[in-house]
Amino acid sequence: MDSLIIAKPAAGTYPDYYDNYLIQVEADKPFAEVMANAIQDSLNFWNEVKEGESTFRYAEGKWSIKEMLQHIIDTERVFVYRAMSFMRGEQSQLPGFDHNEYVVQSMADKRTWGSLLQEYQSLKQSSFDFFTNLNEEQWQASGLTGAGAMSVSALAYVVCGHDLHHQNIVKVRYLNELRKG
Repeated sequence: MDSLIIAKPAAGTYPDYYDNYLIQVEADKPFAEVMANAIQDSLNFWNEVKEGESTFRYAEGKWSIKEMLQHIIDTERVFVYRAMSFMRGEQSQLPGFDHNEYVVQSMADKRTWGSLLQEYQSLKQSSFDFFTNLNEEQWQASGLTGAGAMSVSALAYVVCGHDLHHQNIVKVRYLNELRKG
C-alpha cells in the first residue's frame, strides 16, 4: 500500500469549501509519504508550543491554542468516521457538526497541554494506519455529507490540510503575538 500514489482529489469530488485545506497538502507522492510527512511536521510544530502559551487567545471570543488543537482532533475524528462509513457503503447522508459548539463543549482549556498532545499523537497514528491500508477501490468510495458529496480520497487529504491550515493561523495570529520581542 505504501507505494500507492493517490492524486489530490479532483474538483467535484468534494465541496468547494475544502479547497482551502487541499491547497495546503503536497501532491504527486505516495499518500503514505504525504501523510507521514504531514504528521511529523505537525507533531514538531505542536510540541514547540509551551503549556503557558496554550491558553492564549489573540482576541476576545477567539479560541485558545488548546481549543484549536481540540478542534483539529474532533474534526479529524469526524472525517475519518465519514471515510470509514463511505467505504462500508453507507447510503445515508451523514450530518454536519457545529465546530464552534464542539469547542465550547470540549472543555479543552481545563486539560493539560500534554494530555492534548498525547491524544493528538495517538489519533494521528490511528488515522495514518486507517488511510494507508486502503486499496484503490476503497479510495474511490464516496458518500454524502451535510456539505455535499465527498470522496474518501478527499477526506484523507482534508485531514492533512485542515491541520496545516490551523497551524498557519496559530503561527500568524497566536505565536507571533506571544513571542514578539
